[in-house]
Amino acid sequence: MTWWQILLPVLGILLVVTGIVATLRARSLDRVHKNVTKSRIALERALVDRAQAAREVARSGVLDVASAVVLANVATEAIEASAHPIVDDGWEAIAIEDDAGQTLHTVGQEAPDRLIIESELSRALRHSVDELEATSPELDHLHQARVSVQMTRRFHNNHVSQARRVRKSPLVRTLRLQGNAPEPVTVNLDDRSAGE
Repeated sequence: MTWWQILLPVLGILLVVTGIVATLRARSLDRVHKNVTKSRIALERALVDRAQAAREVARSGVLDVASAVVLANVATEAIEASAHPIVDDGWEAIAIEDDAGQTLHTVGQEAPDRLIIESELSRALRHSVDELEATSPELDHLHQARVSVQMTRRFHNNHVSQARRVRKSPLVRTLRLQGNAPEPVTVNLDDRSAGE
């Protein structure tokens, strides 16, 4: 046997193994990108639900007038801003629907900084609702919505971290397995409650 008769099968086996590993890595990357998309949609919905619940609390009469006006204004601003993506990372092709099932459109509008708006809503909730000792169905729904925002944001940021980890692997970078998919960005906003 000559050296090329040995080298040819070895190269063939190496090529097949590389192809299998690249396919598995591409599937993994696709899976984590889908998880990022799903968690972003869940986070967007949770933020809208929290803003709507906050507006319901502001209108319910459990707050003093000044707090109710401030909370209603900030919640309405958050609802209006929900037509725009929470972060500008290229994943904004996500369609968000309002309560009536209508898709919110953002064409031709300048996007507000939703991270600031959502953080302002969190601060308004801390300074008004968190200081209440009363209970009502509206307050219970708002509490559930706030917990949902915290949980979905954490899940989303974990999925983004997974996607970044997979994208940084040498094989993914060398073979450009990520294609044209933008690199996702974590969502960092103030979503704390008064007790945290």
